Amino acid sequence: MGAFEDFVNANLGIRKPLITDTGPPSGSSKAAGIVGSQYLDSSNNFLYEKTGENNTLDWAKICTLGESRGGEAILSGNFSTSVAIPSGISATGISYSAIGNSHSYGSPPQVVGTMRFSVESDFFYGYSTYNVNTTGFNLTFTDTISETGHFLDIIINKDA
Repeated sequence: MGAFEDFVNANLGIRKPLITDTGPPSGSSKAAGIVGSQYLDSSNNFLYEKTGENNTLDWAKICTLGESRGGEAILSGNFSTSVAIPSGISATGISYSAIGNSHSYGSPPQVVGTMRFSVESDFFYGYSTYNVNTTGFNLTFTDTISETGHFLDIIINKDA
């Protein structure tokens, strides 16, 4: 290769082709590309990735645009947020809808929380999450919260 091609290859990286058409890639005459190419079905926003050399068969659906993903599974029931912890409480109940989570759970999801303390805090608090069900969960703290500025960072995973 020449100097220009060497520069482009060294500095611009590999560009992944994105093909858009209506319908799944198995029925599209446009669905041809190298392994790793992506195909967007514009009728339903399904995103596919080419996994082999066969232009008709070797496409795997990897997600629907607008939904989060992890590995092969679409994790559309995952939710995360931060909730301010008010002073003067030692326990509280949190409903999913009250924190902006509109997902519906058929079984209790996994709830993981991390407490963030105010920089000026003179105290340290422990907490426990319990009674997790399909509509919410409860928290209890080791003592009554005496200051403001504390937060609970919450991740709710439907695939518990």
